Amino acid sequence: MSSQPALPTRISRFPSTSIALTALLLCSSAYSAPPTETTDQLIVRFDSPSAAGNLRAIGLSRTINQRLTHQRRTAGGADVYKLDQHQQLAQVRGLATALEAVSGVSYAEADQLLQPVLVAPDDQFYGSAQWHYQAGPGGIDAPSAWAAFDPTTTTPVYVAVLDTGYRPHVDLVDNLVDGADLIDDSVVANDGDGRDMDALDPGDWTLSNGCGGGSPARNSSWHGTHVSGTIAASTHNGSGVAGVTYNMAKVVPVRVLGRCGGYLSDIADGIRWAIGQPVSGLADNAHPARVINMSLGGSGSCGTTYQNAINSAVTAGASVVVSAGNSNADAGSFRPANCDNVISIAATNIDGGRSYYSNYGAVVDLAAPGGEMNADATKGIASTLNDGDQAPGDDIYVYYQGTSMAAPHVSGIAALMLLKNPSLTPSEVEAVLISSSRPFPAGCSGCGAGIVHAGAAVAAASGGEIPTAPTSPQLTSVIDNQNGSATLFWNDSDNEEQYQIQRQQKNKRKWSGWADIGTAAADQISYTDQSGSGTFRYQIRASNSFSVSSWSTSSEVTVSDTGSDSGGGDKPIKLCRGRNC
Repeated sequence: MSSQPALPTRISRFPSTSIALTALLLCSSAYSAPPTETTDQLIVRFDSPSAAGNLRAIGLSRTINQRLTHQRRTAGGADVYKLDQHQQLAQVRGLATALEAVSGVSYAEADQLLQPVLVAPDDQFYGSAQWHYQAGPGGIDAPSAWAAFDPTTTTPVYVAVLDTGYRPHVDLVDNLVDGADLIDDSVVANDGDGRDMDALDPGDWTLSNGCGGGSPARNSSWHGTHVSGTIAASTHNGSGVAGVTYNMAKVVPVRVLGRCGGYLSDIADGIRWAIGQPVSGLADNAHPARVINMSLGGSGSCGTTYQNAINSAVTAGASVVVSAGNSNADAGSFRPANCDNVISIAATNIDGGRSYYSNYGAVVDLAAPGGEMNADATKGIASTLNDGDQAPGDDIYVYYQGTSMAAPHVSGIAALMLLKNPSLTPSEVEAVLISSSRPFPAGCSGCGAGIVHAGAAVAAASGGEIPTAPTSPQLTSVIDNQNGSATLFWNDSDNEEQYQIQRQQKNKRKWSGWADIGTAAADQISYTDQSGSGTFRYQIRASNSFSVSSWSTSSEVTVSDTGSDSGGGDKPIKLCRGRNC
């Protein structure tokens, strides 16, 4: 490996070989219509604090002609009652209005099921191209981390990206703050000057022999813009790609790589500037970083200059995340992967195995999606880029592959962990990332402890555990001549507080959006949906106060209320996981 940054294989745009596929990506989205809100509980407060809520249940039930079961008294002195089944929220609010007319009732209201503020991103390429954020074999299961946040009450964590600088991509610029250009040599800088407070990337293109005898010509990579997009692309804005941090972190661009790469002395100074230490000739960083991403590398031992700068960052409370390298070799021979106090990241493919190019070995801490595009370009990592061959051009989105792409996944997750628990030290961040990683579903010898798991890491940072997904479920169509129904069975999860159940219906070969139909209590292993006749699919996931599990999804089942069952009667229909069966 040379002293240049480890750059991924590049494709020109989504994918250049197929205009039709590009159009398909533009039209595809994982976002579904907002679910119908339901609840099966009411809150009632009586005028007299000594009123026995359990004894009042019969009278209240008669008032609304529905059975109410007393559950408990709240800390505020009200009583919680449960209905026999979930009903639309508007209907339950109507029942509450009726109860308020009862003598002795101070107030009544629907016990609404509130949902996490963060929803599935509606970014154009999130569902169709960003497999690396999903809960599949090679993904980080980002939604299970996002479910733990309310972004309206979040102060951002700052992530310094030491790279080629940035382009003001429309899908990234809102999550950038002021950075700096640490490149001292004007030839390497390629922008006509040396160090300054302008981290814009002018391009890192070179001509043949421009980086020494025999060096090849190379177009501009816009590498820092791609890396930054994985961490902090604008999310849920209806276009482009999503970022791991879902608008809750800001990138501090620190330009240390230019034409031919970057000098060690500039990179070391860039580390120090990123954490707020003074660097001669530059204004201090107004946003000291808690996480530093270095998707760069070169051969050789760590060395004193590198190690001292990294130690300074860790002492200041910043976690340093680095790529393991792309030489299919022992990462112990490459720096900064072999430096002490760094979190060294190998790359995995869509199947969760080691990407063919990824470095490996004892210095690697864990792995993250880096992609593998040798057979299929769409199995790379999708992010923000620029289409200029040399000078900057237009904003585009591109698949890249490399450990350079794996590291920012981990940097983004580390930022989410610090949002949940700002007191975490760098050593604690590393320990939690390692301990919460999941086992490799495919071969990944020398890739560290496992694949980073976003939800488990955030839950662990909060002092809890993410619930496991409901396992080995089966769906049975139950025939009822008066009221068709479907009953969902599953094996119990771990660490769950409840289950969330959704349904979609097929209408003339088209599926409706997923809609919430109810919840099941912890340790419950079945749920009956009074669906009536129709063709349905169901999905279920476990949740607790820290996060949610991935969904387990059924195959379709046809329910009849006429005594004939085109779905196979009581024949079990196996469920599968993921979106497709």
